[in-house]
Amino acid sequence: MRRVLALGSNYEPVGTISWKKAVNLIFSNKATSLAEYEEEIHSPSYSMKVPAVVVYKANKWRTVNSVRFSRKNVWVRDEGKCQYCLEDVRLDQFTIDHVNPKSRGGKTAWDNVVTCCYSCNQKKGEKTLKEVGYKLAKPVKKPMNLPFFTELNSFYNFDSQIHPTWKYWLGK
Repeated sequence: MRRVLALGSNYEPVGTISWKKAVNLIFSNKATSLAEYEEEIHSPSYSMKVPAVVVYKANKWRTVNSVRFSRKNVWVRDEGKCQYCLEDVRLDQFTIDHVNPKSRGGKTAWDNVVTCCYSCNQKKGEKTLKEVGYKLAKPVKKPMNLPFFTELNSFYNFDSQIHPTWKYWLGK
């Protein structure tokens, strides 16, 4: 079914969640719905429209202010470009390279992985950047929020897929 745009308690986008998780958050009083899709869901005693945008309620124990680590989010952070040769790489064809190789103690974390094309990754192998003569296009670090909607749109062509209210919250 549909994805739901999740906003932090400061109304900044923090990602998307499934409609089931959004409904669970609403009923457990952890989030509020700001916009809905036309589709409805029903239980024997209750019906509601599927949420399109939810905002987390303020929670002093948990702050949602960072982007979840995933292959796709690494690709988005690196703007879909190999961080060694700067060639565009498609989402379904890129590889992840460990700047400090795993065989030398490198971790799979935001500050040690980059988007890489297949040929650069093969050439680098288990070597360090210095050993292979590569330089990073930009420093690697953990992103604190999602890219602007216009950047995401160029990657995913979201315009035809999202609820119109998302554009307001994503700054388009």
